[in-house]
Amino acid sequence: MANLFSIIFTDNSTYEGGTLEHTGWREIPNKKIRSLYYLLPSGDYLCLREYDRYYQYIEATQDIYGSHTSSVKLEYAYIMGKRGNKVTVYKIDLTNSAIMKQDFDEEDGFIKRLNSDFWK
Repeated sequence: MANLFSIIFTDNSTYEGGTLEHTGWREIPNKKIRSLYYLLPSGDYLCLREYDRYYQYIEATQDIYGSHTSSVKLEYAYIMGKRGNKVTVYKIDLTNSAIMKQDFDEEDGFIKRLNSDFWK
């Protein structure tokens, strides 16, 4: 299985790792990122670069009433880049690799609710 992330830092060192089930986002070294390549379900990569900071999380649903009680389905991955006070959000549909891009102001409620400790 390929790594979820391939990262090039500004000091030219690299990091590869993570899966959708365990992204390893918190294990990424605390260094300035030059380029971040995020693996899509199609096998292609989404590349983010030249952002000041980056953020990632996975959205999942859990069946609590149906025939698959307690099963978890990974629905979406969000990868974000922050430049100045603007945040670009890429919402990736994990079933078909469709990508929705949206820009937010850092003061938007959606952005403000993110755990600030997880920005890289």
